[in-house]
Amino acid sequence: MKKISQLLLTGSLLLASAASQASLVSFHAPGVYSSDTAAMDAALGITGYEIESFTDTELIDGLSYSFINPDIDRRDDLETLLNYPALSWDDGYVLSNGNGGNNNWTSPWVQGITFYFEGGITGFGTGMANAETRFGGNHALRINDQDYGNLEDYANFTSGSGRNGYLKINAEGSELIHSITILSTLANRDGFMFDHLAISRAASAAVPEPGTIALLALGLIGGGVSRRLMRK
Repeated sequence: MKKISQLLLTGSLLLASAASQASLVSFHAPGVYSSDTAAMDAALGITGYEIESFTDTELIDGLSYSFINPDIDRRDDLETLLNYPALSWDDGYVLSNGNGGNNNWTSPWVQGITFYFEGGITGFGTGMANAETRFGGNHALRINDQDYGNLEDYANFTSGSGRNGYLKINAEGSELIHSITILSTLANRDGFMFDHLAISRAASAAVPEPGTIALLALGLIGGGVSRRLMRK
């Protein structure tokens, strides 16, 4: 009986661990884009999210990134501003993997990028453009350093020189998203862009005051006494 209990406990812990690592990933087709950003945000389910539009060199608080191959140290600002209205998701400016990580739209193309979120977030989204499978191969997606397949695996991802669609990721349960990586299979052959990056921060859990805890305890005790009286 003891062994069975231990097996059940182990299984429960494994299931809990798997659940804590889960995230919901979806891709909205390029047609969701609209110059009416409020309407687009509503369609994407990101109304109220904080938005990074890459219109100035400083990123929103808690957001940083690093490039992969060639590796560029983690930073929370932009080297330069890149105005590319044809592929933007809001006001013209974008973040690209061009010029070895200097955000100019020219080769060499950095192979991948990791976004970091200080303190963790519960929701993430970003518009993508110009990611082409024929040049970069499949584009791997990793969340908190865990493999979530390739962008090409998700319905509505559109490889091509236009907008690819909008990537949306929601954490499940008590999970928090601390990092998201997108990495081309083939090194330094595919230029791509990000824009209208959205984050939903984790709400701080309120810690009850000692008096509140005491009242809650009394309430629980009182409830237990009442139930006992009812049974008599």
